[in-house]
Amino acid sequence: MDDRNEIPEISSAWNASLAALVIFLAAMLYVFGTVMSGDTSQLTAKVPGADVIEVK
Repeated sequence: MDDRNEIPEISSAWNASLAALVIFLAAMLYVFGTVMSGDTSQLTAKVPGADVIEVK
């Protein structure tokens, strides 16, 4: 009966995967926010050699 109250242990591989996923999603949110704001010069300034093609 006491087995149901124990907290299952999460492996370190799951913790590393979860941390990588959170970092990736935060980076995608930053890039999406920068692109949606229209300030692509700020985004390309951080990536050397990147070209932005504006289509209007």
